[in-house]
Amino acid sequence: MNKAALFGKNRKQRQIQIPLLDLTRKYRAIEDELTQRWRAVFSSMKLLNGPNVAAFEKEFATYCGVKYAIGVASGTDAVYLSLQALDLCPGDEVILPAHAPAPVVEPVMAIGAVPVLVDKVKGDYGADLESVKDAITTRTRAIIAVHLLGLPCDMDAILEIAQRQNVSVIEDASQAQGAVYKGRRAAGLGMVTPMSLGPVKNLACYGDGGIVLTNDDSLAERVRLLRVHGQAEKYDHRIYGWNSRLDEIQAAVLRAKLPTLDQDNARRGEIAAEYSDYFRSHPLKTPPTFPDRISVYHQYVVETPLRDSLKKFLNDKGIGTGIYYPIPLHQHAAWRAKGLPQYSLPEAERFSRENLALPVFPELSDEEVSYIMSAVDDFFSIMD
Repeated sequence: MNKAALFGKNRKQRQIQIPLLDLTRKYRAIEDELTQRWRAVFSSMKLLNGPNVAAFEKEFATYCGVKYAIGVASGTDAVYLSLQALDLCPGDEVILPAHAPAPVVEPVMAIGAVPVLVDKVKGDYGADLESVKDAITTRTRAIIAVHLLGLPCDMDAILEIAQRQNVSVIEDASQAQGAVYKGRRAAGLGMVTPMSLGPVKNLACYGDGGIVLTNDDSLAERVRLLRVHGQAEKYDHRIYGWNSRLDEIQAAVLRAKLPTLDQDNARRGEIAAEYSDYFRSHPLKTPPTFPDRISVYHQYVVETPLRDSLKKFLNDKGIGTGIYYPIPLHQHAAWRAKGLPQYSLPEAERFSRENLALPVFPELSDEEVSYIMSAVDDFFSIMD
């Protein structure tokens, strides 16, 4: 019997409250370890540039299979410092997908570069590759490949385009910690990989945090300088930089969580597979899958023209949902206020109208998963 039959059609259901994400469940599982780690930090009062940051950088670089990992204050800073490390200048063009979150484009504008948006590809979460090719000009300096919702982009194709045009690839893996592309972690595939480690990510701080990964010696050294005011040693400013340091408290959290990241991602994958199998009989688009890419399901997103009605129905049933993202970048008021070009990007716009994220965090119980599937079933039964 399918688990959803536990709550079968037309049967009176016991109401369950299920958030889109429950951070407290993971915290309870590691509370004792975190308490010990935090006590050690506060006892030493080494709050910045301490042993936890250095150890986490080494551990995470090893996990990702890259030479260098440099902790920074946030994912937005990670993108900003990556752009700076590549020496992008005002007027340089940076290509990125229109359906990405705003923190990807903000650093581009902050350095004075020009964001050039491209449409989403059908049947995948990455950018449309033909649109990327068409967007390249003599001013193009970088392509930001964004691994959205846990699924790696088609990196080989993006890298091939970039290499032909002598353009750098920045690989934003903020939503893909632990994801795999052709047998490799989805990090270090491009020139540089900025990553958010904020509270809702698969590997998450209990506050802001980020990291920059690279296999390039000079880029790594430049990011290290940039994150701490350009200092090689105290008061020895080799370049002018920024204040962007991952602190010891958050590094301690990340060290406690990293050993179970693969286990947590595997559970997300199990839940996602169960959803996709069950929803096959419903008029829903489920997340795309590819034999050479392993998603870590940062979000489990379905697509339907009935998105808003489904969202309300599930919320009335006590099920938290989310939209990633409701407005594409070129339709934000901030974009228009900057006087940036207006685009017609039909696939990105459709995706913004139709996507809906269901709970997929690894601590979900089998009962909760069944309840969610049954609620979706009930919605489409009513629609019929």
